[in-house]
Amino acid sequence: MTRQLPKHLLFADQTSTAIFLDGRHPSKVSGLHRVRRGTYLDVAEWQAATAQKRYELLVRSTVPQLKRPAPLAHESAAVLLGIPLIGSWPSRVQVLERTRTGGRSSALVVRRATRSMPLFVEVDGILVTSPARTAVDLARTRSFASGLAAADHVLASSLATREELEVELDKTSRSGGHGRARLVVTHADARAESVGESLSRARMIELDLPLPVLQQEFYDEDGFIGRTDFWWPELKLIGEFDGRVKFSRELSPGGDPHEALWQEKQREDRLRRLGNGMVRWTWSQALKTDEFARLLAREGVR
Repeated sequence: MTRQLPKHLLFADQTSTAIFLDGRHPSKVSGLHRVRRGTYLDVAEWQAATAQKRYELLVRSTVPQLKRPAPLAHESAAVLLGIPLIGSWPSRVQVLERTRTGGRSSALVVRRATRSMPLFVEVDGILVTSPARTAVDLARTRSFASGLAAADHVLASSLATREELEVELDKTSRSGGHGRARLVVTHADARAESVGESLSRARMIELDLPLPVLQQEFYDEDGFIGRTDFWWPELKLIGEFDGRVKFSRELSPGGDPHEALWQEKQREDRLRRLGNGMVRWTWSQALKTDEFARLLAREGVR
């Protein structure tokens, strides 16, 4: 689990800010963005970085400067483990400490207390809560959709097993958000192939809609057609999350986007000839619960 930092990230020691080799102080050099005290990044790289990457940079630059070292937890563990979130990344680093030794939080660090320390793994020399514990903690403290995306991901990527999720769930039975976390673990599915699919399924569960079959394979007289994100067999209805993203992602480097569109149309035509209906939705539609409910209701999913 190693990840490369941008080449221009400059770390300071505990007592001074970063100094260039030619002796110039960062404040005297244009084109640098201050990640945190003592840590700077090339402005262009910072502007190009995603919210997830920016948070990762904050976490990695904060760990060496902790006055009292502690393992990372919650979103800070997730960002190093590559576990996705739905919603915003926090602005503070999350660490875990025993209740009796827990220190005070600060403007940059949240120190979370626990009665007993869970299992940890090491990512690039940094201790973080195990993938199973991280997913359960996210399910307890974030939205149901974000928790489901995290749990789906750790199962799909073999970072954790369902049994490990259940063990961590039992360990946090007295913690806030336990009921939501249990619902997440109940519905977590390794077949989910994207955060968008997890978000879509979370909305279906929240709306108490009939749950579809995931990753159903379809064949016709010419052979294999493909796998679909969702399928309601009783309605003979196929659901696809953001189909435009799907086939653009599958487009090979240098490939013709018009050819990709044509291939997707042929795929959909073959699926429809089997007697299936088709409904597609985007990220923004899945985020809006009422709009998503109306979209599926028009196709008979109620």
